Amino acid sequence: MPTRRDFLAGAAAGAGGAQPRRRGASAIELRTHEWFGDRLERFEFPPGWRISVQHMKGHLARPLTPDQIRQAVESPVGTRPLREIAAGKKTVTIAFDDLTRPTPTYEIVPHVLAELRAAGIRDENILFIAAYGCHYQMNALEVAKKLGEETVRGHPWINHNIWENLVDLGTTQAGNQILVNTYYVKADVKITLSGAKAHWLAGYGGGPKLILPGVCGMKTIRYMHETIKRAPRPMMKDGVQILRLWENEQRQDIIETARKVGVDFSVQTVYNQDRRPVHVVAGDIVTAHHQAARYAVNHLWTDYARDADVVVVNAYPKGGQLHEHLSWGARGLKDGGSVVFINQHPMGLFAWHYLEEARLNRGGSYFAQRDARKPRLPQARQVLLYSQYLQRRELDGPYLPPEAAGLRSWSEVVERLRREHKGDVHVAVYPYAGMQHGPAVLDLPDNV
Repeated sequence: MPTRRDFLAGAAAGAGGAQPRRRGASAIELRTHEWFGDRLERFEFPPGWRISVQHMKGHLARPLTPDQIRQAVESPVGTRPLREIAAGKKTVTIAFDDLTRPTPTYEIVPHVLAELRAAGIRDENILFIAAYGCHYQMNALEVAKKLGEETVRGHPWINHNIWENLVDLGTTQAGNQILVNTYYVKADVKITLSGAKAHWLAGYGGGPKLILPGVCGMKTIRYMHETIKRAPRPMMKDGVQILRLWENEQRQDIIETARKVGVDFSVQTVYNQDRRPVHVVAGDIVTAHHQAARYAVNHLWTDYARDADVVVVNAYPKGGQLHEHLSWGARGLKDGGSVVFINQHPMGLFAWHYLEEARLNRGGSYFAQRDARKPRLPQARQVLLYSQYLQRRELDGPYLPPEAAGLRSWSEVVERLRREHKGDVHVAVYPYAGMQHGPAVLDLPDNV
């Protein structure tokens, strides 16, 4: 079995959660190890158990070819082509998201660089900035995975700093002081690269969020999250979730900040269950993002399971933020059923998010806070978390429900399920919950 160090070093994947095939067994293959192999693993269940897979609507979408990606980058919406924007300019900054976002940025970067070179921009004058907001800083291995080896060998990159090297661009209409990365702002051409994925606060991630919170200071980030209040509006219509990208005061502050920063060009990517691009929109940071979201809301739409004895939630491709997918465990679960979370991710749960850590850890005893956690899935008979890389830190942390039992062996997961479920057992699987969302619509007007 490969060690965590093996995967962090980029070694080939080993046996992991897959077990030898047994005659008559029910099984499913799931993709795991995002950023560290992205491989298929086989997970077996007792013979005769029925398995239903809750795919998203777009799971059959074919990946774009390099030529199709190039055409998308060269045909922007809402702004001029990048080579025209960059003509006669000298310096460029490109903000990109971190490994908590599944965006296959390395497939987009070559086409953006080609446009800049066509404009006469020299490689050494193109600076990449990790726009992770309050997340932890990236290292060279992680940046190479995100941008590609060739890119990091030929171009400089830096981490954003939410505490220092910030420039004041005034205030938004909501009173938010705009403190933003000085290196990003002072370049002649400013670009963002991101992916479109549902987000609890902003409706969809990516786009203007690469600026706020991406390259803003902590004071600006905290104000947008905690001081700006959203007006009460319906979040559901006829049983379908409304993702608010328009009637959303916090998002409007994000958009206004991006406008004041003066982003020149943006590329949005919608990807499939294998993290391959299926839709790319380039151009104005707001217009392009809206177009990408209109595609993504149907592509990622996933119908919920029904009457499942066991619900299996595969955290791929966002295992580092497993806590964001916990609600899938209740989607279609019978009362007294079992929930299994699969998180075959060598880095485990990411250890640090400044804003969330500040909210969840309010001081006092570590052990008192741990023991005060409330159950998150009370209708479940048992909640199992499987990962061959599991550490005690993850089970004790404020993100996971206290009722979760951590297991490093898939055979032990199956044995615990056998004890609780007999006869005709229905297993519902959300195969890539880290990108899926339930039935949803956008609140965007047709003219934006």
